[in-house]
Amino acid sequence: MLKLSQVLTRSFGLLAQHPLGIVWLLIQALLVSVFTLGLLAGPMQVGVYTVLMRYARTGEWRPEALWGNTTGHNIAAGIVFVASAVAAFVVGLPFTVPDAALASVLSFVGLFAINLLWFYTFQIMVDDDQVWPNAMRKGWDLMQQGGLGNHLLLIAILESLVLVSTLSTWIPFQTAMYLLLLGFSTVARAVAYVQLVPTRAFEP
Repeated sequence: MLKLSQVLTRSFGLLAQHPLGIVWLLIQALLVSVFTLGLLAGPMQVGVYTVLMRYARTGEWRPEALWGNTTGHNIAAGIVFVASAVAAFVVGLPFTVPDAALASVLSFVGLFAINLLWFYTFQIMVDDDQVWPNAMRKGWDLMQQGGLGNHLLLIAILESLVLVSTLSTWIPFQTAMYLLLLGFSTVARAVAYVQLVPTRAFEP
């Protein structure tokens, strides 16, 4: 069963040890994803979790593992992931759904569903070198084994924390807070996975 308090405490401890390293890791992944129009988003996600899962399991910090994960099925996973996120974002735009309240609800539900479906997908692709549909299916099974309610609560907490960064109107502070909270959220996803799969990958 997933232990939320341990996930959050462990994630904070790991972030505190390498705050700039984790933020820089995410900045590199975000920049590459944006400048390739999402084409390399999958390899970057796999790279990020390769670094963070090793860090969570062994304490070893090897940021160079971000690179060298460009494979066909990683690229395909990234394209599907980005397309899903864009679709959820577009649903929330005024010209798509004129009613602002309904648009916000649809956008939130869409983003929450994406978080739910992809919560462990890239971690499993790191551990087991799976194509994304198989990894997504195994991720869903793992979430049920760890307690679906606990995962729903964890997703809600992590998404709420990232939204906190938007409360500031000073752009430099807002950006710094966003990156730090995004770093915490990403580390927490790695830690949650490692808590449930501490030493081994899934069987083929």
